[in-house]
Amino acid sequence: MNQDLLERYLYAVTRRLPEKQREDVAQELRGLVDDMLFDRCGDITPTEKDLRVVLTELGTPRELYEKYSGDAGKCLIGQPYYSTYKLVLGIVLICAGAGITIANGILLMLEPQNGLQAVLTWLSMLWNSLISAFAFVTLLFAFFSWRGIPVNRDFDFDSLPTVPKQREQISRWECIAGIAFCIFFMVVFLGVPQVFCAWLPETNQRIPVFDAAAIRQGWYWIALFSVLGIAGETVKLLEGRYNRNVLLVTLGTNFLSAVAGILWLTQYNLMSPEFTAHLSQLFGEGEEIVVTLFSNFQIFFLCVLLFALILDTAEAVIRTLKK
Repeated sequence: MNQDLLERYLYAVTRRLPEKQREDVAQELRGLVDDMLFDRCGDITPTEKDLRVVLTELGTPRELYEKYSGDAGKCLIGQPYYSTYKLVLGIVLICAGAGITIANGILLMLEPQNGLQAVLTWLSMLWNSLISAFAFVTLLFAFFSWRGIPVNRDFDFDSLPTVPKQREQISRWECIAGIAFCIFFMVVFLGVPQVFCAWLPETNQRIPVFDAAAIRQGWYWIALFSVLGIAGETVKLLEGRYNRNVLLVTLGTNFLSAVAGILWLTQYNLMSPEFTAHLSQLFGEGEEIVVTLFSNFQIFFLCVLLFALILDTAEAVIRTLKK
């Protein structure tokens, strides 16, 4: 009997279940398959054909996943996306709320306001960010569910994924960290870029590092960059392993992110003119490297961004080809 076929079937059923539930479900299904094979074959050694018949009787991996996940019937975002949708939605809402709260706290320390006015401002920004985050994640997963991306809904024994080796697996925490970074990046830069500031101790003056008006003028590039990052990490979370789907999505999102980064950082002068004018005073005459770095910050930031995207792309290519 082809044991690999059974393991691939079990992996397809359990891979999106909570980690603590996977082994119990796999053991239960192994016992069920053994009983069904015994009923079918008796003392005769079962063949691969017998195993295929039994697995067909059990149902498709998607049907069994829905049974064990308890999420059947949520139809706006169908299975097997719903459990991942709940995870990503929770991450995005927590990060958006935390980002807005932390940024407003820092802003309040830098620019004291009337207590009631500060609370109302925070609640308004919090409400808008949470509604936007909820709408974005829901629309993204509704699109995935509608188009069947990246999951193939058609079941065929030959199309069952192989059980991934260690080097092929994608850490769930890496994906969560990537999504969190994208959310914090968008919330801080679009919401409160003035939290980045320098301090002149002689005059007790705070100088904003970035030009808030220029940043908000190119808001759509920041939003696009963050959305592409979240979409790419979400696909990795759905697949759980490096494969052709992940590679193609990574190549596409990283290319578009690079284009968005280039257009954003070359079209707008993001550094505050006031900060640029005080660079020498802020860092002193002996800190030419720091002054030069901040004077050319957009070029430096663009290089770091492109380097990070290249590294991520290279990792996806290497880990996919080494299967």
